[in-house]
Amino acid sequence: MRYPAAVLLLLAVSGCSDSWEYDPPTAERGGVGVTANGALAEGPAAVSIVSVLPSHTAKGVQEPYGSRGVAAAYEYQSGYKIGAGDRLTIRVAGELDLTNDYLVDGAGNISMPYIRTTQVAGLTSAESEQMIAAKLRGGYLRNPNVSVQVTTPRPFFILGEVNTAGSFAYQPGMSVQNAVAIAGGYTARADEGAVLITRKNVKGTATYKVPVTTQVYPGDIVYIRERWF
Repeated sequence: MRYPAAVLLLLAVSGCSDSWEYDPPTAERGGVGVTANGALAEGPAAVSIVSVLPSHTAKGVQEPYGSRGVAAAYEYQSGYKIGAGDRLTIRVAGELDLTNDYLVDGAGNISMPYIRTTQVAGLTSAESEQMIAAKLRGGYLRNPNVSVQVTTPRPFFILGEVNTAGSFAYQPGMSVQNAVAIAGGYTARADEGAVLITRKNVKGTATYKVPVTTQVYPGDIVYIRERWF
């Protein structure tokens, strides 16, 4: 009777936690993302759907792009979108007084000579280049050549059953798997299956239970759950 009981106990324990060895992560090309209505989607649409919510309202720039300094933003087909807390390196060819590092403030703005306060939240680097160049052409420079690079993106946060919980620099295109690796990997008590992601947007704050192939964005809080046994 001991052996059947031991087998049953082993099966029960193995069913209480997920492991990549027995349930390897898979996803369609494009990964997994949380859509605007809170559903999970796979494939190329998973990246673009999360960006359909407005970045601006009558009250100004909204979360996740920078209202009140909240750190969060999204990337999709055209690339990473700038938000509060990002540090930008802006270069204007031949204009040393304009070439500098700029911190995006809580309202999503930067302050540059000549054009002063300029809102960049919710724009990609390419879009911000065009906008800044247009402002400089408005009576300051004849044909400005502007480049914008996000040199320090806002962080994401990870806690729970990882070896090094905390905030870490975001890397474009990262998934939960990348986040776990950056945080030093799982602890011995970690459930390697679905995780919890808390995310802010213009609708408020929501938490989703998602697979490890899900995309992570700046400002996301990733929680790695503890397994039962």
